[in-house]
Amino acid sequence: MSINKIAVPLMAFALGIVVTFALISKPQDSSVPPSEDKPLYWVAPMDANYRRDEPGLSPMGMDLVPVYKENNNAKPGTVSISPNIENSLGVKIASVHKKDMHRNIQSAGFLQYDESSIQHYHVRVNGWLEKLYVDSVGDKVKKGQKLFDLYSPELVYAQEEYLAAINTKNKHLIQSALLKLKALGVSGKQIQLLEKHKKVRQTLSFYAARSGYVSKLSVRQGMYIQPQLEIMATGDLSSIWVTAEVFERQASWLEVHSPVEMTLAAFPEKKWLGKIDYIFPTLNNENRTVQARIVFNNADLLLKPNMFAELNIQASSLKDAVVVPSESVIYSSDMQRVVLALGDGQFRSTRVIAGVESMGFTQILTGLKDGQHVVRSAQFLIDSESSIHADLSRMQSEEQDNSDVSDSQRVWVLGSVTNLQKGHSLEIQHEPIKEWQWPAMKMSLKVQQDVSIKDLQQGDNIGFCLDKLPDGQYLVTHIEKQDKDSSNSEASMSNHEMENDEMIMEMSHD
Repeated sequence: MSINKIAVPLMAFALGIVVTFALISKPQDSSVPPSEDKPLYWVAPMDANYRRDEPGLSPMGMDLVPVYKENNNAKPGTVSISPNIENSLGVKIASVHKKDMHRNIQSAGFLQYDESSIQHYHVRVNGWLEKLYVDSVGDKVKKGQKLFDLYSPELVYAQEEYLAAINTKNKHLIQSALLKLKALGVSGKQIQLLEKHKKVRQTLSFYAARSGYVSKLSVRQGMYIQPQLEIMATGDLSSIWVTAEVFERQASWLEVHSPVEMTLAAFPEKKWLGKIDYIFPTLNNENRTVQARIVFNNADLLLKPNMFAELNIQASSLKDAVVVPSESVIYSSDMQRVVLALGDGQFRSTRVIAGVESMGFTQILTGLKDGQHVVRSAQFLIDSESSIHADLSRMQSEEQDNSDVSDSQRVWVLGSVTNLQKGHSLEIQHEPIKEWQWPAMKMSLKVQQDVSIKDLQQGDNIGFCLDKLPDGQYLVTHIEKQDKDSSNSEASMSNHEMENDEMIMEMSHD
């Protein structure tokens, strides 16, 4: 093995020691606390979770590092980093500010005929297709162009009846025979020719009602056809429809007449501009999207049905939105957070609620205000260390309630969900609470906002943490689903065994 292959891992290992040591320990300079100050605890340089109340060695054989309480006024989770280490980590700061956010929706769709221009052709009698003047799908037809000739005995008899009624000069018979011809689909022009020449035609011709292109052709010359058979369909290509699929979370951004820019793989150098013509009132149940119909002008006929299109929908702007760079937001399964830059080398993770993301910026709905500063690079390492110092959910609860919950004000209870209520509340049938001398009962309890209840259903067996607040109210601060098969036995066992002075608990966790 070459020297370079050995040196690179050793340098990376050494850098990891330096970074971790810098985040969890005091720099050895004039800021070191006096000797009379006692360390809070000792921690392993390579594992900040390994803590001891006295000096010693880490599992890797390294000396434990003392950690001192630097600032009595600092909130839990505050981390201090020296300027040198901050530069080494590449920490970059960005300001929280207000701006107008331009919301763009990226979507896709397939080109299709303008359905308002589609014309379907049927006949109203049984007969034989004597002559077909359209060859195939895609043929262009003009309004008034002959499409096919039809022979039908019923049409022949109707013409003969009309001529016979004319000869009788009976107005009622003539009117009745005339209405029958019109009902069978004979045009006014053909009726005039019949009156003029007094000659029955064995075949009648049918003509295009509007200009367009043949989109469907279901017959061939000589076929026997019936009224229920669609002979052909035509559609106009002077305008094209595209149905865009928009995610459910962006549905509120859509507005009729919003401009849309379209690009096609067939013409990468060209762009088409259109507008939203219609927003469908229902959600697509298969892919959970809202559909919007967009109309594009196609005077040059470059756009073809079934082409794949990429769409950029320009939604209305958000005014004076509080934003941060998108890379500053850290996403986890149940929350979003950012790392605040407090100044003087101090940082702290804080929970936020993120909104719209557009053009490299993310809207912050709650948790930040204009003028603050956040970390936009190397924030994951700082966030990890801040989370070690203080649990984020507990810190958020302390900021909201401004009170500590003692052991006597918090109990663990087993029960079952009897009803899901509005306002983030549950109706729960719980077991007796011996600590508070409560019997088993059914209660309506509020649930802490950061505790998810979306997966709960009526009848679920749960274990939950119940807090008694200073104002006399009760709040559910933690919920765990219980196994249905073993919930009854385990619930009774848990309540009885809690009376013992000592308990041995076997745990496995990350």
